[in-house]
Amino acid sequence: MENRLEKTIIAAAKKFNDKALTEIPTKNYQVAGKTIKILVNKSKIKNALKKTCPTTKSSILSKDMIAHFEELEKFLPFCSSPRSFRSAWDLRSKALNKYDADTLVNEGAQIIPVNKGSRIFEAIQQGVELGQNQRLITAVRHSEGNYDDILDDQGRFSYQPPTDATGMLRYRWCQYLSKQLNVPFFLIAVMWFEYRISKSLNLVFIVSPAKIIDFDSDLNNLGDSLSNPLTLQIVNRSEVYNYLNILYSLNETKLEIETRSPLDEALAREWAFDKINASSKGRKIKKWATKTGKACPGTLCNHIKFGKLDSKNIAFGHIISQDWARSFTYILGKVDHPDNLYLTCQKCNSSLSNNFPDTKLRKEINNRRTIGDWLRSAEHEIRSV
Repeated sequence: MENRLEKTIIAAAKKFNDKALTEIPTKNYQVAGKTIKILVNKSKIKNALKKTCPTTKSSILSKDMIAHFEELEKFLPFCSSPRSFRSAWDLRSKALNKYDADTLVNEGAQIIPVNKGSRIFEAIQQGVELGQNQRLITAVRHSEGNYDDILDDQGRFSYQPPTDATGMLRYRWCQYLSKQLNVPFFLIAVMWFEYRISKSLNLVFIVSPAKIIDFDSDLNNLGDSLSNPLTLQIVNRSEVYNYLNILYSLNETKLEIETRSPLDEALAREWAFDKINASSKGRKIKKWATKTGKACPGTLCNHIKFGKLDSKNIAFGHIISQDWARSFTYILGKVDHPDNLYLTCQKCNSSLSNNFPDTKLRKEINNRRTIGDWLRSAEHEIRSV
């Protein structure tokens, strides 16, 4: 059986091929900041699709995707903080002095000497670095003075595509994959500076993870957006690690198991067990569940609707119990997270004691959703009850 990642990517490749062939007309395209015009026709689009997302090799596209992110993950420990990357960008210089370097390090930069064994840490004129089978973008290189050379206060910048049909279409394919997977597409943003350590070590690099953002308008009609730049945003390593875990779980899980995106941390703290148990927030959840016809996932009560119960007979259950979390201390920080909580009747909750829900109950909880799931889909409605 295909896992969730394979199924999603195979479907995405087919839809993207149809979309590209339908929407992209034969005409000249021009990349902003470049004088050259590129003639794009159906033949070039077909060749570009074969290189980037071939439907005849759709079974290996997910492997390429995993290989892309596994390679990216290896570079994360060398990545600098968004703040230091912005400071390095704002230097407006091709050279670092020792004072600049010290300031950047104090802000969270990791300054990496040139290394000819790695294309990331080598000064190469090619702006876009490609991953396995040249289907996805691994890195983009920035040098001071590039077109639209602006990094805003939120760490966002634009990056122009290569001046060929395949390079332009690859940008849209990465955006489309991100949208279909509901996982940001990450790459490595690279800057280099002159900094003489020795005769052979005369360049240093500052790199940071970046994600593709603001792509909905680019995907409305590929004919209108083919030559558009990518909008990227510099992010923390922790954000990348969180989403990598989601992507890897998509690659491991079968179709009946759902994978969630991380719940906003502030939201998770606000609606943790200690904040909702016997509180006004908890009463809002119970009220909303009653109003929307939700029912207990347990079988002892025969899935009684919460509307038939008094509030005091409705409880917040833990999927992983608090006692089990004490046995595996690395879980302790997550045991009261909304994703580990579900609404149940007092009778069914008491019957579990400190045990895990069995397979049947876990499936019911998954179908009826956790408290975290409800917050993802109906936060505003719950607040306003």
